[in-house]
Amino acid sequence: MALTAMWTHGNAVIPETPDLLLQCTRFGFGTQVKLKRGTQQWFHVPMPTPVILAGIRPRLKRIFILGNSDVSSCIRRVHIFDNTNRIEDRGVLICGNKLSITPDNTITMNHGVSFGLGITMFIDSSSFEASYFFAGFGSDWE
Repeated sequence: MALTAMWTHGNAVIPETPDLLLQCTRFGFGTQVKLKRGTQQWFHVPMPTPVILAGIRPRLKRIFILGNSDVSSCIRRVHIFDNTNRIEDRGVLICGNKLSITPDNTITMNHGVSFGLGITMFIDSSSFEASYFFAGFGSDWE
């Protein structure tokens, strides 16, 4: 099967608990968030999901998270969901300038997806005010 790529814009990201934020600003080019010191926050983004392509159910091969932050404001954990079923749980360290695809912001896997794909990202702001810019989210299917 040929490779299929799907993308979602960074301004689609949704904070789980908006009250924990000092800032959540959506721009035409992405979303800037700033977490209150002493908080932790999950961010969610829905992804286009090709459950059938040319009569075949494709497999999810890669997820890409594009963004920008200072070195102390990092995505520490990523969950990948197929509807309500968590199909991936990864400890990661995505921080700094990651506005292009690199091994640091790519999560490789091999999962079938039956319903709808969601990416959930965790940022810890325990010791400082964390700031993160979400630019876009991609997926490769085969």
